[in-house]
Amino acid sequence: MKIAIIGSGNIATFFAKKLTEHGFEIVQVISANPAHAKALAVQYQSSYSTDLSALNQDADAYVFAVKDDVLLEMAQHFQLHDKLLIHTAGSIQLDELTSMSTQLASIWCVYSINKNHLPIHDKVPLVVQANTPQVLEKVKKVALAISQNLFYLTAEQQSTLHLSAVFANNFVNHILSISERLLESKQIPMEALLPIIQDTVDKLQFSAASKNQTGPAIRHDEKTMKKHLMMLQTEDDKQIYELISRSIQNS
Repeated sequence: MKIAIIGSGNIATFFAKKLTEHGFEIVQVISANPAHAKALAVQYQSSYSTDLSALNQDADAYVFAVKDDVLLEMAQHFQLHDKLLIHTAGSIQLDELTSMSTQLASIWCVYSINKNHLPIHDKVPLVVQANTPQVLEKVKKVALAISQNLFYLTAEQQSTLHLSAVFANNFVNHILSISERLLESKQIPMEALLPIIQDTVDKLQFSAASKNQTGPAIRHDEKTMKKHLMMLQTEDDKQIYELISRSIQNS
């Protein structure tokens, strides 16, 4: 199957690598960043361009791995007619792209992909959707080349999963960055926290997160919580501490 990729970032890089490993051919890369487009295309001996109007019309499928707002903007003026369009955005539903093609599908990675440290396993969770059963069979072949861990969800379920992923990944990572900053201020290595972070994740395999909560908030240890608040230097950090502590106590 011949694949054209629109995008040259983390997901585009990940998909291109996995697809070519399973016999798919990357025939073109389109990206607004010419250097990135060329760098990705060169790896797979494919053509590249910064102009969407120069898109190869002979591909079997077109993977749109671009930012959500960019994809929605494209949907206003670009059409693939009856070509297979696969987008990778977790927050965009297929019915938002009906003007682009009659064959619509999505493959969303429930994973934080970094093109400089691509996952080597085949267990990355992928949410797969299609606008018809026939299209679903086509996109499944593409998805299975990327991962064996597929989920078939409704639009509503995917929206909920996307929201949950923001809490579990984006918000947790930001909180970890606060921890990192606090440690650095006292010359304490992050390695001191890594075992407890790993243990928190490992426990989810056999127990619900709500059952694993520990710490001063769940114990209503007001003395310790006040001490912690006095140690925090910024109002944002104090508000985050208070808000999450209150949420823990009210859950």
